[in-house]
Amino acid sequence: MEKVPPHPNPKYELEQYITPSNLASTLLWTAYLRNEIGREKYVADLGCGTGRLCAGAVILGSDCLCIEIDKESIYLAREFFEENGLNADFLLADVEKLNISREIDTVIQNPPFGVVRKGIDITFLKKALEIADTVYTIHKSNIMTRKLIERLAGEFNRSTEVVTLNYELRPYYPWHKERHHIFMVDLYILKRHPPRSYPF
Repeated sequence: MEKVPPHPNPKYELEQYITPSNLASTLLWTAYLRNEIGREKYVADLGCGTGRLCAGAVILGSDCLCIEIDKESIYLAREFFEENGLNADFLLADVEKLNISREIDTVIQNPPFGVVRKGIDITFLKKALEIADTVYTIHKSNIMTRKLIERLAGEFNRSTEVVTLNYELRPYYPWHKERHHIFMVDLYILKRHPPRSYPF
């Protein structure tokens, strides 16, 4: 996953950052060991950026749908996948207007934190909960966000697990002066009980 390129021209209004390797690895291995990504699983990444999470999911055997609003990002992701022999579906779309007919087993996502556009993190989460039984999602760690997500999980009939991790942010925009900035994030694992059943 380290080979997945960062965005050469990140757009601050979209809060474009590459997911740090430690977070991506923790999310993916946890999901894989629980059989929530891997063979015979169709996985979606909402706001895939240049494709780091989906690349990991594909390497672990999943079929993956990469969803992104930014043309440049999804082009880079598609190019990287093609150059490295990875297969995935790519969809240029606004998550807020997303309509998917195919059943998604698991959503993996590192959505915008809502620093620039307040509430966009919850918009991504709601859409993920609408389309998949299981959601792995990363959010800034604070009490208010945790209470909001736990309440939302209850409304969608989901159990909630939370793992708090370090997010190491390296300089990504011209005004970033620190070599690296470390803050806490929460990885939420939200599961429907019981899972939906589909007709054969």
